[in-house]
Amino acid sequence: MSRTTPPRPVNIEALFLKLAAFRGTTTRLHPRPGRPDAAASSVGGPMLWPADEPWPVCTEPHKRSSGYRIADVRRERQVLADAWARDRPTDEERDLLKELDRRHRQREIADTDPIPLVVLAQLYRRDVPGLPPGPDGCDLLQVFWCPF
Repeated sequence: MSRTTPPRPVNIEALFLKLAAFRGTTTRLHPRPGRPDAAASSVGGPMLWPADEPWPVCTEPHKRSSGYRIADVRRERQVLADAWARDRPTDEERDLLKELDRRHRQREIADTDPIPLVVLAQLYRRDVPGLPPGPDGCDLLQVFWCPF
């Protein structure tokens, strides 16, 4: 399996000359299933987080009455992975996927309640060429997202 981006079919900067001023280095992520630990770069994997610091929360007021439960998201991913390994889902899996795709209501959550953020990515500088150091020379980028 190739782990590099193929050559571009056209030179976009030759077609749109003003774009050259905006050129930058980009790292395209190709996450693969696995079991990373908190000391590894990962997408959606475990996050290195100090035990004595509170987990970050979303405090912006916005609609929070429905969404996807994290357990349902994980179950859906597992069912899809199993189905893709066999070429297609079974009828039972289709029914389960349909149920898991419903937004489940969480009526006890107010639109202003703080909600724990979800891990999107954890990237170490050693794994991302050209990633600049953070404040005070930090070598770790962590990205979180509000689940709603």
